[in-house]
Amino acid sequence: MKPYQVKIARSAGNGAPTEVGTFEVVLEERMTVLDALFNIQRTQDDSLSFRCACRVGMCGTCAMYINSVPRLACKTQVSRLNSSTVTIGPLPNLPVIKDLVVSLEPFFEQWKKIKPALHSPTRDSKELACIPATSRYARETPQKRDCITCGICYGACGIKSSSAEYLGPAAINKAFLRLMDPRDTATEERLEVINNERAGVWRCHAQFNCTAACPKNIDLTDTIMRLKRAMLFPSGLKKA
Repeated sequence: MKPYQVKIARSAGNGAPTEVGTFEVVLEERMTVLDALFNIQRTQDDSLSFRCACRVGMCGTCAMYINSVPRLACKTQVSRLNSSTVTIGPLPNLPVIKDLVVSLEPFFEQWKKIKPALHSPTRDSKELACIPATSRYARETPQKRDCITCGICYGACGIKSSSAEYLGPAAINKAFLRLMDPRDTATEERLEVINNERAGVWRCHAQFNCTAACPKNIDLTDTIMRLKRAMLFPSGLKKA
C-alpha cells in the first residue's frame, strides 16, 4: 500500500471557474486512477463527479486528462505513472459538464459529418454483404477498426484545440474505413468533407499526439497521411 496525493480539477461546468481539490489516497500497486476516484468519492467527497461504465477499457467512458496525458482512468495504474502526485482533469477540447465529466456532443457532431453509416446500394437485399478476405479492405484495415469513440484523440489533438471546424482524428479514421469498404457507395460525399481545407485532412500537422494517446493503438496519423495521398492520387482508395 502506498500513499498518493491526488489533485482533481473541480468545476460546476458552464464556464464556471475551475478549482483544484487535493486528496490523500492509499492504494495497492495494482489499483487504477479509477479506483482512486471511487475511493475519494466513497470516503472523502461524495460530490465528486466522473463517468465510467465497463471498467475494462472497452467503452471509453472514463477518458480524462491524467498527469497531462489523455488516458482511460480504468486502464491507468497509478503505480505506473511513476509519481506520488496524480493530477486529474477533464478531457481537453470538450465542454465540461461537472468536474471530470465532459460533453461528447462536439465530438459526435464532427463524427456525423463524415456519414459514418454504411451506404449500401443493396440495403434491402436479404443476402449477406460479405467482404472477401482477399480484398484490400480486409488486408489493410484490421488495425484501424477498433475505435471505441472515447474522444481521447480529440482531446490530445493540438489542431483541435485551436480549430473548432477540424473533424478530428476519430471521424477521419471512420471516413477512411468507409471509403475503403467495398460495400459502401457514399465515396464522393465523404471525399468532399475530408478534402475541405479548413475542416478536413489538410488541417492535420502530423504531430502524432492522437496516435500516441489512442488506447486501442490505432495509428491515426497514418490514416490521415494515407487520405492526404489519396486526395492527390485517387487510386490510393481503390476498393478492390
